[in-house]
Amino acid sequence: MDLKSLKDLAQNYTVAELNAAADALENTGKCALSPKLDLNELMSDLLQASEVRQLVDQGQTLQEAVRTFSQRVRGTLSPK
Repeated sequence: MDLKSLKDLAQNYTVAELNAAADALENTGKCALSPKLDLNELMSDLLQASEVRQLVDQGQTLQEAVRTFSQRVRGTLSPK
């Protein structure tokens, strides 16, 4: 997870823009929102940023949204 990229994307683009960019990347292999060359990493960044942006739109600060999202990811990855 590239936190800098995640924050930049979530801060600067709407959920609709992030989802459209992810769709375009999937269909064309190109994305105008980021200069990253690794398409897998870029797709992950776009989808993660979309989820973080949804939390921001629901009233969380960007930092809170990133923390909430990160905790959810860690909870999913950690064995129980």
